[in-house]
Amino acid sequence: MEKVSWQARAEDGSKIIYEASYFGKWWQLTCTPKAPRSQRDEVETCPVEFTHELWVALHDVLMRKYRRRRVAWSVVQQVEDILEGRATNQRKDQRSL
Repeated sequence: MEKVSWQARAEDGSKIIYEASYFGKWWQLTCTPKAPRSQRDEVETCPVEFTHELWVALHDVLMRKYRRRRVAWSVVQQVEDILEGRATNQRKDQRSL
């Protein structure tokens, strides 16, 4: 399992923390509003659908990790395939439905 996180700004200017998890050749994305340490237990994490901008942001983070040898090339290649339309991000157990 691979977990990657990064920060972005929402339309209203607040910070959002995105966390992408990779397991079983499937990416799952969640987001959480940035909160002070004393309030982090009270903040809820919600699942998010990937957009093209989020795929690009994930690819950028993975490339930085790959350069430091912290992630495998196959993981980066799978995101590149999704961006270029050669692969889909679909769970294996839901492909047959």
